[in-house]
Amino acid sequence: MSVQELRARITKLDTEIDLQKEVLRKLERDKSLVQRQLNAVFDPIARLSLEICSEIFRQCLRGPIAQPGADAAPVQLLTVCNTWTDIALSTPDLWVGIEIQIPCTEGMKQLLPIWFQRARNRPVSVLLHGDFSDWDDSESAAVIWQHGVQLKRLKTSYNYLVDDDWNYYARHIHLFGGAAPEPLSSLEHLEIDCSLEDGGYLADDILELLRLAPNIVECVLGCLSIGHMSDAKPVVHTSLRRLTFGTPSERPDSNDCILNKLSLPALEALSLPRHFISDDDLLRFLKRSAPPLQEMTMKWGPGTIDPTHLRECVHLIPSLARFEIWGPHAEALADLFATLADCPSLLPNLDRLTIHNMPYGSRVLSNSAWKFLLRAVSARRIQLHLLGSFLQPPPTDILAALRELVGDGVEILISGPKDRDLISESPS
Repeated sequence: MSVQELRARITKLDTEIDLQKEVLRKLERDKSLVQRQLNAVFDPIARLSLEICSEIFRQCLRGPIAQPGADAAPVQLLTVCNTWTDIALSTPDLWVGIEIQIPCTEGMKQLLPIWFQRARNRPVSVLLHGDFSDWDDSESAAVIWQHGVQLKRLKTSYNYLVDDDWNYYARHIHLFGGAAPEPLSSLEHLEIDCSLEDGGYLADDILELLRLAPNIVECVLGCLSIGHMSDAKPVVHTSLRRLTFGTPSERPDSNDCILNKLSLPALEALSLPRHFISDDDLLRFLKRSAPPLQEMTMKWGPGTIDPTHLRECVHLIPSLARFEIWGPHAEALADLFATLADCPSLLPNLDRLTIHNMPYGSRVLSNSAWKFLLRAVSARRIQLHLLGSFLQPPPTDILAALRELVGDGVEILISGPKDRDLISESPS
């Protein structure tokens, strides 16, 4: 055969080979389809729709936030079969929560952007906890704040265990880690905590985060010191409805001092449990914000809020319905009860009053204080909880009258010695 004929023959064979390859590919596709049909006969899950499978997978999550790793539910679903992998990757709700241990491993640094991508445009909840001493300029911080527009819930917890190689004191953490975050338009819940005894997050960073999150509705600040406040720029936030200061701290620079830089005209619940805040600071905050407060929890003790200032404060929040006080002295309680009894215009919407843990040397209320309390509860029909072991029970006639109110449907609980419920006890 001539050269030309040989080349023509090769071309023809190539064409036939391509045709046979296409036939083989079609046969493989047909076989795969038939195999799926056969599997569906024995496996009812295979007959379920994508939507139902996605919901089943979503219910497999242990909680709203997953810690990336081989044992994480979303990751495990990727290892079963191709079908499950396809379903998991097409279900963004599986990837809307992530728990990140700081400092990040190299594998985590690579996985972080992929995790956000799998969540697509869904709002994401992020929990950061661990040692933030190298958080500044970290790659992980850059990735998280780069996807800040997706953040719906953010919690940071600095639980560093001290050792001899690091200065535990006077350490300030840069919350943004050197990154320049975009507006956090989806962020609704913020929780920041720190175990450092002296140091913590910078006030400017926390206030800036609030500025960047115009739609945030709840903020929880744990036991942390926010550094110097004098130069921090004030923030007016019109969406924040619940502000809580967490675990006990009696340092003069404790985190409730951030109230001096906040105006919160939409605030409905303020919790300052076991924190010291000056009467002037609280009064200025309420005047500045004029919030429609419905719930307030506060520490009330020596050097904090005196009865006169308290009356000024509560006059500014007539919407208050639930009032909870920690650690008041007997004299302060007597003044409060007298005011509630004699001034119906004060806290007209109050329906629940809770008193916790009077100081040990001040757990005996005078007879007149009990009479004022009875008048206030009778007139206002408020729920009353006095908790923390009063050393002396109410006078017999007062106790009998309070029990009658309970019989009429008023909720009253009074702790006596050894935490006995004085109201529910049978009269002797």
